[in-house]
Amino acid sequence: MENNFKSWMASPISKIFIGTNLVFAVLFLVSVPSFVKEYITQDAVSIGGKKYDLSDVKDSSPIAYSKFQSEYKALLKNTFGEFAQDKLFELIAKEKNIKPSEVLNEGLVLREPSEEEILNVYMSNKAQLGGKSLAETKDKIVGFLKNQQEQEHSRNKYREIITKYPVDFLIKEPEAIRVTVDEKNNPSMGPKDAKITVIEFSDFECPFCKRSQDVNRQLREKYKGQIRWVFRDFPLPFHQDAMYAHMAANCSIEEGKYWDVFNVLFDNSGNLSKSNVDALVLKTGLSKDKYQTCMKDQSKLKTEIDADIQDGQKVGVSGTPAFFINGIFVSGALPFENFDEIIQKELKQ
Repeated sequence: MENNFKSWMASPISKIFIGTNLVFAVLFLVSVPSFVKEYITQDAVSIGGKKYDLSDVKDSSPIAYSKFQSEYKALLKNTFGEFAQDKLFELIAKEKNIKPSEVLNEGLVLREPSEEEILNVYMSNKAQLGGKSLAETKDKIVGFLKNQQEQEHSRNKYREIITKYPVDFLIKEPEAIRVTVDEKNNPSMGPKDAKITVIEFSDFECPFCKRSQDVNRQLREKYKGQIRWVFRDFPLPFHQDAMYAHMAANCSIEEGKYWDVFNVLFDNSGNLSKSNVDALVLKTGLSKDKYQTCMKDQSKLKTEIDADIQDGQKVGVSGTPAFFINGIFVSGALPFENFDEIIQKELKQ
């Protein structure tokens, strides 16, 4: 509620319009990179008079080809989804003798928010209201609450429509491209004989990596006993405190405290100064003497971390977080569903 209200308050208009495209985006969560739109129709490239097509990309850069496949699938789904949505609205409009633009708002009756609801929004967002009183902000809060009613009505209406007229995407599933990624005795959790192995390249200072940890935990919990998770270091050069944090984590391996340190570093990823990292690590129960002795040999620690980075770069990792699910590349802090879909398919094989 609080974040929604802050975003709404920041809008130059007092009402967020819930158009058909936004409803589609809410339901399908599809993102289409612009470069795919530009180059999707190109079949080949000529370099110095020699022609190269997608089969050459697949052979020389499987990760790039895999990205192309997934982004092309997303583009198809988005295109067919928008087309299907327009057709659905036309069907409902014809049935009810209304305009397609009126379909989502049909039957909408807004109620006046209660004084308690208004007060709750005000108190939850008081710090962001610049000292304005409840009386000064009441009209905007009422507008926000009514807008929420409209959004909920639109979502429910759309769900009713697709229940009556189901939408199935008949899109050919692209071939899964796999690359070999070595574990190299890096920290792991889960059984060694698990059917699913996830190798994560990540950075303790990366905000997207921190965000992805919630999804990672959900996956490990759902597939407990079926999934093995391996963590490999990939501190990015522009994160000034990341390398030291990764060194500190690696110094906890011998004492069996790695995952405790792992969690506390991600929990504090916005404050990884050397002194704070040292304090955080020692709070996990790590021996101070052993930790300090280990950290003295930073050249050795950096060599191991650099090896992880180089291995990641060889298989196409250029940013964090990056994952390999049984060798299938997944880039970024994506929703749970993206990972879950791949894992479900892998378990069925």
